[in-house]
Amino acid sequence: MTHALDSSDLFPGEEPRIGSHEAVRRRLMLGALGAGAGALMPWEMAQAQVTDKDSLSIAFPVDIPTWDPVAVSLPAIQCIYQTVFDSPLRYSVHLKLEARQFKEWKWLDTKATRLEVTLRDDILFHDGSKMTMEDVKYSLSDRPKADKKLLVGGMLNTLAEVEILSPTKGVMVFSRATPAAPIYLSFLAVYIVPKTYMTQVGADGFNAKPIGAGPYRMVEHQRGSRIVLEAFDKYWGGKPAIKHVTFLIVPEPSARVALVESGRAGMATQLPLREVQRLARKTGIVTRIYPFSEVYMLRIPSYVKPLDNDHVRAAMHLAIDKAALSKAFYGGVAKPLSVMTPEGTPSYVSDFKFPFDKARAIAELKQAGYSTGKPAQLTLLSTNGVFPNDYDLARAIAQMWKAVGIDATIEETTPAKLTEAAQNGKLTGPLVFSWANSTGDPENYAGRIFDPRLRFSAWKDMALSPRIDALMTEVDEAKRMAGYKALNVESSEKSWAIPLLQGVTTVAYSSTLQPVLFDNGYVLPAEYKYR
Repeated sequence: MTHALDSSDLFPGEEPRIGSHEAVRRRLMLGALGAGAGALMPWEMAQAQVTDKDSLSIAFPVDIPTWDPVAVSLPAIQCIYQTVFDSPLRYSVHLKLEARQFKEWKWLDTKATRLEVTLRDDILFHDGSKMTMEDVKYSLSDRPKADKKLLVGGMLNTLAEVEILSPTKGVMVFSRATPAAPIYLSFLAVYIVPKTYMTQVGADGFNAKPIGAGPYRMVEHQRGSRIVLEAFDKYWGGKPAIKHVTFLIVPEPSARVALVESGRAGMATQLPLREVQRLARKTGIVTRIYPFSEVYMLRIPSYVKPLDNDHVRAAMHLAIDKAALSKAFYGGVAKPLSVMTPEGTPSYVSDFKFPFDKARAIAELKQAGYSTGKPAQLTLLSTNGVFPNDYDLARAIAQMWKAVGIDATIEETTPAKLTEAAQNGKLTGPLVFSWANSTGDPENYAGRIFDPRLRFSAWKDMALSPRIDALMTEVDEAKRMAGYKALNVESSEKSWAIPLLQGVTTVAYSSTLQPVLFDNGYVLPAEYKYR
């Protein structure tokens, strides 16, 4: 699926990405990569991707901060954790919940407080030890109780206990109704680590030499450079077809483009859309541009002035031409959003549209005491290359704001810095953000985005807590969805956060590779093979 762009798609004053300057930079980068390849690439990469069907290198935008998979909840790195650790349940290619390490799960009561789970009996960790319910209890209950900083405790915050019935069967006991519990068994930070090994070596030892139960084991990690993985021949799902996989950590989008274009990487992810369309014309390279279960949004920290002003937030929202953003940067593939969930998900509200209205935006700012002559001053935070055209999106939004009386200074940042700032309540302004939800369930959209008690939340309105609690404990599915739809509409009308577009993922890969592309954007090399 490709859509051509031309100069008419650009905002006034925006230069084409593929001009003489960019072309020169690309030639220089390719030359540097070619000259230094022997020093930079591991032995798996030194072989030509086209002929070596045992190896695959993937140019990837972000590194993992830790090998303890229950400690953090960064969406962008979950595919690496899935590859090394696997997960209790998983969402399929088209977002259907399916068995994984847990082969069965069922509620034992009508109040959604006792979930019986059955573990496969053929799961081995990379050290050869067998996974049992002791490991499940340790990872999902005991560890987060002992260490409140582990993010798995936030994901499963109502899990009171795991009752062990046998080595492969147990009951997850929740302190209150938790009807969405199964979705978390496939979501962020919910992974099972080996109890014996972790208690022997401690968190630091585990981080230095992690042991999972996934299709690949970690062989080498050079922070900020590469992660080298090797297929695990005793993986319960069968040994992967590709034996050696290297994730090359390449934050700069143009460098990822150069790697796949030169053949030094067999796949590159999260590339600028224009570059993907250019690469599509290259022999031997396949490209894909497709929407997935991610939301591009502006997160609004309520504790930063003047974002606490209702009129300012309304103006910020009204001034954004979302359709123009989609056309300019995503070829119209990224659908404009009025609520914090994409079309096709259960809490999408089809009959609600938030308008683009510059005149209303100017009027709202006037009520707050601002104008083009006396603009509101903001810092707009943005990453650069974490998702396609993120920084360009920030620049365009700043231009739209300037036209109505909002002067935004763009500050480039990183996911790690954003996470730290959000958790410490120190965000300095609104931020362009990509909210991933591999499940499509609204509890992981609005339910998490607007829960003020969560460390990573930005909108800190404690009055929302009982409302979100009521939704999270509602066992009547129709009522649960109706409640989330109402929350979606109100949050958009009041601009507690600003939904922009349905996320678009981009990928380019060698025509010899046959990847499986998931609707949640996951890159899972265990599912790949060569032609």
